[in-house]
Amino acid sequence: MKFRRLPPLHTLEAFEQAARTGSFKTAAAALHLTPSAVSHQIKALEAHLGFALFRRGNRSLELSEGGKAYLQVVEDSLRRLREGSARVAERHARARLKLSMGDYIANEIVVPALPAFQERHPQIELVIGTSLRAVDLLHEDIDIALRFGDGHWPKLACHRLLAVDAVAVCDAATAEHLRPLGPAALGEVALIHSSAIPEGWPDWSRAVGQALGKPRRELWLDSYASIMRAAAEGGGLALGMVPIINPWLRSGRLVSPWPQLRAPIPQGYYLLHRQEDGGRPEVAAFHRWLVELLSGEAMQAVLA
Repeated sequence: MKFRRLPPLHTLEAFEQAARTGSFKTAAAALHLTPSAVSHQIKALEAHLGFALFRRGNRSLELSEGGKAYLQVVEDSLRRLREGSARVAERHARARLKLSMGDYIANEIVVPALPAFQERHPQIELVIGTSLRAVDLLHEDIDIALRFGDGHWPKLACHRLLAVDAVAVCDAATAEHLRPLGPAALGEVALIHSSAIPEGWPDWSRAVGQALGKPRRELWLDSYASIMRAAAEGGGLALGMVPIINPWLRSGRLVSPWPQLRAPIPQGYYLLHRQEDGGRPEVAAFHRWLVELLSGEAMQAVLA
């Protein structure tokens, strides 16, 4: 049997309440109706379906076998409808954006510049979360994600923000020591690796045409912010992504011992959102602002 028309929504809500409570009277109180109205709605639903939902006794009300099976369908459908309605209403009724991004780009680039965004767009509320986990924009309550990758995220709108180069970075004292030696003579200096990009150093070595010496020790970290902090604090030599690290290079927190050895990275930074959200003014506003921020003076070239 194939229904051309769905049952009226109010009859499904009446059935759900009556099935949960086992009483038309109690269901009526929850729905702010009369017991007679609930009874009529249940009968209308049964007529639409073509089978009885309840076994009615003098003082009892029990679900039929068909009613038990249909209750699962109704509860699941109404739950999805309620959650989806709340999610879409929250997204469109208020100018609110939920953002997901890495801790480095959040703490060092986006968050320090937020006063300018808030001054320009006081009507938009931002909720920023940082995580190493790649959120699922299709199923999670997140509007925009900033990600490093190859730009291939099916079913999502992807906007390339930055092309990046990899360059060796460390603290000033370590850079001064390494500068005349070259990559082949790391000596006592530790090599800092990214757990997310385990082939980063070998790829850099091949790209710049320089053999990489054996380090005294190696350090593996899963957070880009942790990698940059470790390098800035004298923890070793790391691969920095230009222009993302330009603010730290400009301030002297990081220094490159060999600024001429830059390796283009095929991946880049992207802004992602659901395709259907492309027309939301707040999504477009944040995208425009971020593009301006990343092309601003603070992100301009530092390395010669």
